[in-house]
Amino acid sequence: MTAAPLQPQTLFQQHIAQLALELAARLEAQAQQAPPGGILDACEALLLNQGRQFLRDSLAAALQQQIDDAEKKGAPPVPVLAATPVDTKAPALAISSPPSATSL
Repeated sequence: MTAAPLQPQTLFQQHIAQLALELAARLEAQAQQAPPGGILDACEALLLNQGRQFLRDSLAAALQQQIDDAEKKGAPPVPVLAATPVDTKAPALAISSPPSATSL
């Protein structure tokens, strides 16, 4: 019984699948070129270097996707500090009082 082939559903999945296929192709080539008795060492050496690079590239792609998605949505609402009422109140105007009878 063979499993149905997996189809990438998003650009991110396509990117990761492409990276994995490239790594698999390099691993196959390494195994074919390795001397008799040296296949394990050759394949392990390739995966220690390029396998780690695959993980770094996958992580970078995942983070970039999150950044892109967040930019599409816009920034989340954040509270804004309002000025205190004292800061926004207009200065009081001086009101002169009518002249009193004693000052005349």
